[in-house]
Amino acid sequence: MIKKEFDVIDIDWEGPFPVIYDRDNDKYIFIDSVPDAILSSTGIYQIYGRHPVYGKNVLLYIGETKAGDSNRSFKDRMAEHFNERGRFFGHTNLSVHFGPLDVSDDTLVKVESILIFSHAPALNRKHIDKPSAGADTMLVRNWSFVGSLESTCTGFWGE
Repeated sequence: MIKKEFDVIDIDWEGPFPVIYDRDNDKYIFIDSVPDAILSSTGIYQIYGRHPVYGKNVLLYIGETKAGDSNRSFKDRMAEHFNERGRFFGHTNLSVHFGPLDVSDDTLVKVESILIFSHAPALNRKHIDKPSAGADTMLVRNWSFVGSLESTCTGFWGE
C-alpha cells in the first residue's frame, strides 16, 4: 500500500453565468451580472457551450488567471476570450463558471493542469495527456456549482 500526502485545494465554484452574442454591437456580453468581487479576482474558470461533435452544453475549456506579474483578473481574461476574434468567437450557448482561488501562480498552473488532465475539455490542448510537473502531490476538490467536473481530481493519477 502506498501512502501519499497531498496538498488539498478546495474550489468553491460560482455560476453558470451565460454569455450572449449581441448582434447589434457585434460582441459577447454577460447577460446576468457577474458580481464585481468575482470578476476582479483570480483563479480557475470553465467555459461551456455547444460543440459540433460533442453536443450542447459541454465543457469546452478550462483556464486560469494569474495574480503575479501579469495581474489578469477574470474580467481581463474573459475580455481576451470573448473579443471579436477570440477563441470562442462563433460558439453558441456559452456560459462560464468561476472558481476564485487565492493561491500562488505556480499552484494555479498545477490546479489548471490537473483539471484539464482529468476532464479533457474539447478546446484545451496542453495537459490533456499529463498534468504539470509537481501536480502529483495535489488533490483538487470541487464544491458548489461544479458543472460537469468530478468532485475530486489529482495529478497523482497522471503519474
